[in-house]
Amino acid sequence: MSPDFRLPPTVASPLTSGLSGQTSNPGAVPLELLRPIDAQGLPNGVELQAQVLKSEAKGAHFELLLRLAALAGQPPREILANSRQALPEGAQLLIQLISQTRATASLLPAQVTAPLTRLDPALFPAGSLIQARVLSQQPLPAQAEQARFALLVRLLQGGASGALLSLVSSRALEPGSLLTAQVGAAGELRVVGSQTQQLQLGLMQGLRDSFMAQGSAAPLLRLLENLSAQPPAAGRELQPAMRQVLEQISNLSQLNSEAGVNRAIRQSGIFLEADLARLATALGSKGDNLPPLNKLLPLLASMTPASDAPALPGSDLKLALLNLLTQIQRQLPGAHLPPLLPPPGPWQALPAVRPGLFPLPNRVLSNLAEAPDLGSLLRLTAALLARIQHQQFQSLGQTQSFADGSSQTVWQLDIPLRDGQQFQHVQVRIQRDDPAPNRKAQELQPQWEIRLAFDLDQLGPLHCISRLKAGRVSSEFWTEQPLTLALLEQELGHLRTRLLGKGLEVAELSCHAGLPPEPRQSLQQRWIDEVT
Repeated sequence: MSPDFRLPPTVASPLTSGLSGQTSNPGAVPLELLRPIDAQGLPNGVELQAQVLKSEAKGAHFELLLRLAALAGQPPREILANSRQALPEGAQLLIQLISQTRATASLLPAQVTAPLTRLDPALFPAGSLIQARVLSQQPLPAQAEQARFALLVRLLQGGASGALLSLVSSRALEPGSLLTAQVGAAGELRVVGSQTQQLQLGLMQGLRDSFMAQGSAAPLLRLLENLSAQPPAAGRELQPAMRQVLEQISNLSQLNSEAGVNRAIRQSGIFLEADLARLATALGSKGDNLPPLNKLLPLLASMTPASDAPALPGSDLKLALLNLLTQIQRQLPGAHLPPLLPPPGPWQALPAVRPGLFPLPNRVLSNLAEAPDLGSLLRLTAALLARIQHQQFQSLGQTQSFADGSSQTVWQLDIPLRDGQQFQHVQVRIQRDDPAPNRKAQELQPQWEIRLAFDLDQLGPLHCISRLKAGRVSSEFWTEQPLTLALLEQELGHLRTRLLGKGLEVAELSCHAGLPPEPRQSLQQRWIDEVT
């Protein structure tokens, strides 16, 4: 079988970045960094290569999204900055950091470099994946009655990101399309199978369907609290199931300990299927004889334990909701589950749902919570199940491995909370970035990023972003309330003291007005956007 793409046979040349240290404009452009935490770990006074990904006019200045080239031991990173001067998208820059909030940028002259005709095996070993965008194609004379096309593509990842690559293909690819291929043993490229692309399309469909059906936890929990305190008008079977759901909810005091936080995350529901698979393996089932989850889940949901019985192994909020849903459907024979929202009409656009959406909007179904009937209870239970499922799709859509061996793992979840007589929830996004295994031992430690989003009655919407690597932590807080911003700034010293007491090295603690930037978009998301 011949490969899908061949690299023209030319003399091997070392891979270069195509950037020069000379600047065509001696006058540097001053920049203001919008996120001081972006400067963490960057050396002051050293010129760094960067590319302008986005340039947008914002009043009297321009907001720039810049991608810095990879430093030793660090992956490429993106920073936000303000500039008084417009810089064109795609322009190559030399960035010099002055402080945590200030930098200068110098435009590099446009260079004409020959496209690469081979991939450096150190950067793209056999079996690794590459993604590229097709810039042009030209037909070539056929060989053995097989059509051939010369392609020019731009690499979108790794140490050669931005470099041009010349390919010979047996199939035509339209300019502008995205290409995902795997590096073979001899350096040839093979297009990733359609099964992977079908999985991505299925992921997007799951994201849209669960987003349309999802609802917040508070209305259901309030209704369960009220119904569990009343005589069981709809039958005694629902009382244990309702109590089982409420028992999964943590209170604020429980989150003051590490064990309480760990329990709240484990019980959130996003790990149910993984826990059940591990449970089945531990019980002696062979890997090829595991029962299908679509049959195992209804079976477990039908097993209603006594109120004083210990929780089933692997039980969590999602399993408790499945149990409750099953019991409600038994009380309503033949009941169907109408959607929370009507399907979009022929002229109505589908919701813009994608991996990386954080925080999720809170869809509060107050009208259903005020009607204590089984139909409302059924819909609210299904809505919270859909929200947990959407968070699972979000986690899956943002977890991936890269060509250089590095990986990104994301867990996105809700933690429902009991605050006195009220119910709230905290949205959590945990990201772990693991570097490529070919780095030095001291550089192999993962970097963690934790995002929290919650809305408290007195403080309003509040966002927190914390990053941790090798015992060094930094945090930033975002709020739209001036009083909350002032309160946060007063408490930064206390937070620093507590972090130091935990044996951590504190880098930067800061407070900002407004909304935080979105999580970094993964590379695979570009292909999803293209297909969508």
